[in-house]
Amino acid sequence: MRSSRRRCIHSGTSGRLASTSTDDVDALVASLKDRPRVVLHFHGGLIDDQLGFATAERLTPVYEEAGAEPVFFVWSSGLLETLMGNLPRIIEESVFQTLLHRVTRYAVGVVLPQPGQRTAGPLSAPPAKAVAAELALLRTGQEPYARRPVPADVPPLGDSERVRITAELSADSELADRNREIVGSVLRSAPGTTAARDIDGGRAAVATLMSPDTVAELAAEAAGGGNRRALVTSALLVRRTVRVIAAVVSRFRHRTDHGLYPTVVEEILREFYVANVGAAIWDAMKRQTADTFAEAAEVRAGRYFLDRFGALLASGTRPRVSVVGHSAGAVLIGNLLTELARRRADADDPLPADFRVRDVVLLAPACTVSHLAPAVRLQGELFDRLRMFTMTDEAERADQLLPPLYPRSLLYFVSGVLERGPAGHSALAPIAGMQRWYTNDGAFGEQDSADLRAFLGADAQRTVWSPVDGEPGLSSGARSHAAFDNDPEVLASLARMLAD
Repeated sequence: MRSSRRRCIHSGTSGRLASTSTDDVDALVASLKDRPRVVLHFHGGLIDDQLGFATAERLTPVYEEAGAEPVFFVWSSGLLETLMGNLPRIIEESVFQTLLHRVTRYAVGVVLPQPGQRTAGPLSAPPAKAVAAELALLRTGQEPYARRPVPADVPPLGDSERVRITAELSADSELADRNREIVGSVLRSAPGTTAARDIDGGRAAVATLMSPDTVAELAAEAAGGGNRRALVTSALLVRRTVRVIAAVVSRFRHRTDHGLYPTVVEEILREFYVANVGAAIWDAMKRQTADTFAEAAEVRAGRYFLDRFGALLASGTRPRVSVVGHSAGAVLIGNLLTELARRRADADDPLPADFRVRDVVLLAPACTVSHLAPAVRLQGELFDRLRMFTMTDEAERADQLLPPLYPRSLLYFVSGVLERGPAGHSALAPIAGMQRWYTNDGAFGEQDSADLRAFLGADAQRTVWSPVDGEPGLSSGARSHAAFDNDPEVLASLARMLAD
């Protein structure tokens, strides 16, 4: 076994130990005895476990040369495979394209009106041909409506406008055709058969990768109609489309939009397709990062390591401990700090009450602001220094996840599509690694955002906006989300921090 593999703690479902055994963890912790520096590294959530092991092999000499003993936590999500497999198919679907055209048309009428348009009377949506011509820019690699300035004040979508849009969509023959294709494919399918399944194994329609529950609702509406008219006009599809239009307008009003075209795409995905764009995988991955520290009958990887590591610290070995998390690894770090706080407060836990992490290093963190904020509130008792390496918003927007169909970064996609609110529904959320949420203080004015903004702003060395040629320990050349754990300048900055 490679020496780097012996430094890995491999977890699987629910954070349970996978290929790593308890004996392996015991040996790993024993190897840390009397070491002056230890780094706990948490890779990102896009890669599978084999790439996680490869990351460990690549970074082991980097940490060793900096005088630190690394411990790598390895797990697998499969998120990138799902995104790259399903997202192009979804956006190119006929029903998605119809929804894209309709939502864009009405949203433009509210968000990007012609001079004097809204003051002269009710909503005036642009001609369908003009919208089609703008959307056709995608074929040349251009983002639709990117050149149109957005007014400072966007009016709400009024009740009269909702009524008008509902009436027009109800009479829309193309939208009715798309509904007929979806429902017809379900009704024609033999019981128990299907042409596509979502990541949870749920049933999906032959004609679409819409979320199975959405397809089921459309089919149930048709079956309950009692005649073929239910296959032609769908009140449910219309209501949901109007809801998407209202959501797009609301985001522009509250300055949480990602640009007109990306915002329309995100809201359609959240309303109709969330089960098949990786949201369940994202949720499962985040649960796994919490479950790994849970008390359970089966051995949980993170909990077992902390049990043994806490005992080592209590025995007198007191290395300087740094934690490094790339992308979704920041989610795991937040859970780790919460668990450390719990253990410090438990008189029966071997973890010394005065134990502190030396450095918390976040590389393009994909955790939400609400997940990171509680961790930074623990700074006084749990860690000495935090530094976040992440991209400027200009670089973030240029790091396109799926050009030109989705011309924003992975973090934009996580924020706009994958995250969920307290009720478990898809909900827009500020992501800690996005500069946009720190410079746009009018958006997300809740306490978590204010606290995290104040914490990072209190010390200029807590943020490194990449790319930047800064002082030692404060430089980064990364221009893509995946580059942060492989960029020479970031790695040099990490080594400098460990040597401080």
